[in-house]
Amino acid sequence: MIRTLKYTPPTPARGVHPQWAAAESQDAICLLPGPVAISPRVTAAFHEPLVYHRSDEFVPLFEGVRAKLSAMIGGVPVGMFIGSGTLANDAVAATLAADPARDNGLLLVSGEFGDRLLKQAQNSGLSPRILSWDWGRAWQLDEVEAAMRAMPAGGWVWGAHHETSTGVLNDLPGLVTLAKKYGHRVCVDCVSSLATVPLDLSEVYLATGASGKAIGSYAGVAFVFANPANLEHLDTSRIPTYLNVASTVTTVGPRFTAPSPMVKALDVALDVFATPALCQTRYQQIADLGGLVRQRLTAAGFELLAADDVASPAIVTFAPPREMSSAAFVGMCREWGYQIAGQSGYLAERRLVQLAVMGHVSRADIEPLLERLA
Repeated sequence: MIRTLKYTPPTPARGVHPQWAAAESQDAICLLPGPVAISPRVTAAFHEPLVYHRSDEFVPLFEGVRAKLSAMIGGVPVGMFIGSGTLANDAVAATLAADPARDNGLLLVSGEFGDRLLKQAQNSGLSPRILSWDWGRAWQLDEVEAAMRAMPAGGWVWGAHHETSTGVLNDLPGLVTLAKKYGHRVCVDCVSSLATVPLDLSEVYLATGASGKAIGSYAGVAFVFANPANLEHLDTSRIPTYLNVASTVTTVGPRFTAPSPMVKALDVALDVFATPALCQTRYQQIADLGGLVRQRLTAAGFELLAADDVASPAIVTFAPPREMSSAAFVGMCREWGYQIAGQSGYLAERRLVQLAVMGHVSRADIEPLLERLA
């Protein structure tokens, strides 16, 4: 019989940023890849009084958040939309569809979210060449190079940097290098890699992110990083009004209604990444926790989907014991006091589950679960 785990929050470790020091009271420890556990400071900011999105108070706040995000990824300007990461990727698809080189594209698929990018591209009228790999494999850059070589210069390539479904972290710097060599532009989904690993998007054409992942805020704010000077050639009459990246990036303040609770919460969440030193500290925390999870699951005999050399530090995708379905394993962990992923159809149909360390969880939080699984 499964016994219930009674969880007592640990004493915060010395040197931990105060925002991550105390977990919000909750029924279970959240090890999901989104939503993630929210710190009390972020929750408090979310519950502050509403502010009009055109007010003198809100516009500087909004612009300050944009500046913080830009500083995290190499100084590329960012447009903020109200919606999920999928909306941000729809904006990328709409931008590519307005490009004279719209038919000169390459789509990289190595999991559920690469496949979603393909569907978004096709729904926007794009017909890219497709390179695909089995779940758990990373982009094979020799194959990518062969495809790029065959494309006329001036094309584009689009893929998911951190393939959330598989826990694979693809080689974005390698892709950028190849694209420069053959005169193509890189578009990349960074929804799960932003705030998880160091990112330099200064040579990327379009990149996306979201508030509800490793940044540690509430879902609902989507980002598109782009240099507006690189978008001047677009036929913007083809772009749906809300998805116009060029206008969103160049407008001071929000173009349309933006709820202040989401923006205030995001502003506070970004304090953890306020300096390069703080960023590095946070990235190392994630790497250490993710490495611990991989080591302990491997030692316990679980089959991990991603090989060590391509594994994300933040998400571990693995198969439950042979006699268990994804739903049964998730339910067992929930009885023990943990929320893990496995309910999504794309995981359940492959009998996979996930542990993620994107939220403010500590080794002390995770140890009881790893001990039970040993």
